Amino acid sequence: MIGLIVLVLAAGAQNQDQSLREAARLDAEHRCEEAERLYQTALARQPRTIALLNNLGNHYLICGDRAKARLWFERLVQANPAHPNANLQLARIETEDRHAAKALQYLARVRETGPAVDLLRAEASYYAGKSEAAASLFTDIERKAGGDPRVLFPLGVACARAGLYDRAERAFQAVLEKYPGEFDVLFNLGRAAARAGHYDRAKSVLEAALKFRPGDAGALFELGLLHAVKQDYAQSVFLLAQAGERLPRRADIQLALARSAEGAGYYGDAVLAYDRYLELRPEDDKVRRDRAVVLGLTETRLPEALRELSLYMARHPRDPVAPYDLARLTWRDHPAEAMTHLNAAIRAKPDFAPALLGRAWLLYRMGRIPESLPDLLAANKAVPGNGRVLEQLGLVYLSLDRPAEAEKVLRQALASSPEGSEALLHLGRALMALGREEEGEAVLSKFQKARNSSVRGPRREAGMIELASLPAAERTRREIERLRNDVRAHPGDSDLQFHFAALLLMDGKTAEAILQFRELLGKAEDAKLWHKAGVILLTYQQYRLAVEFLSGAAREFPRSRLDLAIALFHTTGPEPALKMLDGIAEEDRDGDYLLLKAQLLDSAGKGPDALRVLRQGLGSIPSRPEVAEQTAILLVRLGQNKDALGFLERAAVVHANDPELQLIHAAALFSTGRMAEAEKRIREVEGRWPEWERAYLAHGLMLEQDGRRAEAKRRLQTASVLGATGLPIECAISRVSGVAAPRAACGCAVGLWASLFGNC
Repeated sequence: MIGLIVLVLAAGAQNQDQSLREAARLDAEHRCEEAERLYQTALARQPRTIALLNNLGNHYLICGDRAKARLWFERLVQANPAHPNANLQLARIETEDRHAAKALQYLARVRETGPAVDLLRAEASYYAGKSEAAASLFTDIERKAGGDPRVLFPLGVACARAGLYDRAERAFQAVLEKYPGEFDVLFNLGRAAARAGHYDRAKSVLEAALKFRPGDAGALFELGLLHAVKQDYAQSVFLLAQAGERLPRRADIQLALARSAEGAGYYGDAVLAYDRYLELRPEDDKVRRDRAVVLGLTETRLPEALRELSLYMARHPRDPVAPYDLARLTWRDHPAEAMTHLNAAIRAKPDFAPALLGRAWLLYRMGRIPESLPDLLAANKAVPGNGRVLEQLGLVYLSLDRPAEAEKVLRQALASSPEGSEALLHLGRALMALGREEEGEAVLSKFQKARNSSVRGPRREAGMIELASLPAAERTRREIERLRNDVRAHPGDSDLQFHFAALLLMDGKTAEAILQFRELLGKAEDAKLWHKAGVILLTYQQYRLAVEFLSGAAREFPRSRLDLAIALFHTTGPEPALKMLDGIAEEDRDGDYLLLKAQLLDSAGKGPDALRVLRQGLGSIPSRPEVAEQTAILLVRLGQNKDALGFLERAAVVHANDPELQLIHAAALFSTGRMAEAEKRIREVEGRWPEWERAYLAHGLMLEQDGRRAEAKRRLQTASVLGATGLPIECAISRVSGVAAPRAACGCAVGLWASLFGNC
């Protein structure tokens, strides 16, 4: 260990008796219990001398009892107000407790000079708000040190305590150059570098410290915190768990582990870490609140989470975070209840940006777009320049047909996050709406390159957590990496592999997803799991693999037969699908069965039978959105427009999150001459799924038929840049541009229904 400078603890006057000298020697050797016995004997004698009071203070300071040390030093300065060691030690104790004014009062009585006293004076001045005087003192100490590590090390410690991490890092670095293998120097340098934001330097230094002292809990803790700051939560959890094993009573380690496990999506592990923390700090209600949120994110313990948060709210009615958290956990299934919670959060704290953004987003999602604007403006005032707020504000301006204002805030959003692909998309749309087609197409092309090129169709809708913190794409990326690691660690866990494969498929990583599904197919048969796998494969049009899963599931899980019929229709045609439907028991022949059978009969050329079965099933809304979609299309094709609209009005509410059904509803409204309602609905679709090229194609076709060719052209160009291909888009663009049809087949792709749902 380097002979670093420390405050010299006075051992008493030369005329001390032998007992005090022996006690001081034991203190120097940290033999505190033996020294304590000698001091208690000395205290029993009278009178109590200055030397005894001084040594008692030093004794308790060395042995870690600062409260008793303070007591004896205070008694000493009452007896001798100018005593140098007592004033110095009391100044240090008050400085460490951030009682700067009291510390400076004690230091005013100290006449001694030197690095130790100067450092203490500088640190106390900093805490007292005299930052310029403190900086001058720190600079003077560093200059006078002349590279002496005995001065530079405590200088670094003092600067770090004062939050002057760059200066602390510089001091520790100078010491390290003379003592490159010293653990304490490496450790403190790593901490200072991390807090100064020099993460790569901090990582390398802390890793070096662990090589000199493997398994040191403090170094593991600091390195774990560093990985959490860098959002490498999986590695953070690994390191913090090791630190927690070595120091299980360190509450700060358990709390950091809980936060990192939550960030990694390891919600079960996070709850356990929160529980360990609360055993050590049972009075920390705010952490109890945060634990409840993680309970809710596990989904299986959602009722418990809601109870915990409600109890917390009863104890802390002015806390805005708890009602916001309740909204995060309830918005999907109970939006009206979530809105009530968000209102409560904003009443408690009117400038609470996450709640303002959450309420604006929920209002937007509920179609109450003008009401969302004041909340977004308030959120933007509360957290100026926040990319998520600006992005949502731009989206609302677009929906309100205010593209110039949308352009302004979206450019601000991109300035704060240049890689923000969602902001690029909305900016491109704004430029197109302003008639700046060439500029808009360039921005939309940039968006296309930024997003995953394999993704087609509308993305999954982000939730309030994503909206208030991270873009949906970033949340998905983290979740994929978490599940990838979990699958490697638990290769026999079929449920885990299913969730991983499904997330890959939803994120457009189809080839990797298929490999995972095929591995799952080779494992032990689980009818319910295979049914879930078949359904999601069906949703993403992986029909052949869906048949394999659903065929296995149907043997034990009869409800799989209907989904298997859909998959068979897409792979082998209507007849095998009808045969599969005939095998469904009478008691299971619900609305889904009837409406699907009608579609299959129509595809098999049995129109009258199809219409008869269709009418039997129209009283119900199918649970599968794709069945509802095809039912509506069939009704329109058969000329049953009134029935189609009535069916769609109900189905669009039940399947509010299905974009294709919302688009079909807009198309049906347009086909019956209700242009204003149709355009309102298609704008809502564009707003909720802004990257979906099919919505712009539909809107462009509507505008074309309404005689608004310039607007139609902009919508069609947007659809094209976003990836729309094929006959309908090529032919429509040629028509609105006034050029010859690119293909003879364009005579088929005329009109909204023929272009979107026909068989050209």
